[in-house]
Amino acid sequence: MRIVGGKFRHRIIQMTHLESTRETQDSVREAIFNMIGPYFDGGVCLDLFAGSGAMALEAYSRGIERIYLNDIEPKAIAVCKANAKSLGISSLECSVADYKMYLKECKETFDLVFLDPPYKMNQIEELLALVAVHLKENAIVVFEMAKESIAPMEIQGLKQIKNKVYGIKKVVIYRR
Repeated sequence: MRIVGGKFRHRIIQMTHLESTRETQDSVREAIFNMIGPYFDGGVCLDLFAGSGAMALEAYSRGIERIYLNDIEPKAIAVCKANAKSLGISSLECSVADYKMYLKECKETFDLVFLDPPYKMNQIEELLALVAVHLKENAIVVFEMAKESIAPMEIQGLKQIKNKVYGIKKVVIYRR
């Protein structure tokens, strides 16, 4: 797996190789960043179900200035840290926590949030409502879900602006 754009373009990053984690393919990651604007002028990013951290690392490569990575799997966070270290990124915070506990204790607000929970979880509205309180004005939420999932058009001040299917997944983009 590699970073597809920005200052770390073409750099290789590790995958988690965990059964509980789905890595977002390079081509889908590139399509997502083309949808949300390929580059950023600073900002704070959260990858709540981080896996390898590829989405947040990609955002950092494209101009986000601080990233927060969370996953319930300690091995996934170890891979995130190794990937950040290999890229020379020190402007990050990593945590191993259940997403509800993380959001309950989190004091930060974000410009960009990536959500890629286990598809069987299927608690889309609850998750968006929990995340909404941590968003800055004009924040973007990228939600990867099973293609059969029903994503609300609007919830908690978030409005769906894009919705695209890639194989077994659907990517839904919200803006605050």
